[in-house]
Amino acid sequence: MEGAAAEAEAATAAQPPRHVQRIVRVVSVEVALPDQFPTVTLEDAEGHRGRLAFRIGTAEGVALAHALAGTSPARPSTHELFALALERCGVDILAVRLTGRVGATYLAELELLGASGRQVLQCRPSDGICLALRQRVPAPVLCDERLFSSSGDVLPEGLAGDASPEGPAGGQ
Repeated sequence: MEGAAAEAEAATAAQPPRHVQRIVRVVSVEVALPDQFPTVTLEDAEGHRGRLAFRIGTAEGVALAHALAGTSPARPSTHELFALALERCGVDILAVRLTGRVGATYLAELELLGASGRQVLQCRPSDGICLALRQRVPAPVLCDERLFSSSGDVLPEGLAGDASPEGPAGGQ
């Protein structure tokens, strides 16, 4: 028993410390003409006055604007369908985390809790935020604090320096 406890303690000590995550809120989703892509703006909700703005795809922008306003299109969107499927399967969204940035592409993860336990899935920030806002009780959206202070790449924990995430609008 002592050997297993010592191994677990050593494994925990060997892990790098997690970066500080701040709670953010969605301030707006807007299209600034002549740009064709919507820009989502997030603001630090903890009083540190940090703001992030990044471009997302057009369909994701419309879905996020509906989720933010608490409205629904005439027919359910993909995000509404997926949120309903998670709810009916007994899966809760614990949080959405913006974990890094490579170039103009923001990286995120969705933390879920269901019958099979806790799961963390990589996702586009726009999709994660849409799903978080579509919950009966909106899930928190968290942001690695380094994203507020660094203008360059911010690699998430465990991602090698040769990362090359993809996304049509760069910031999704």
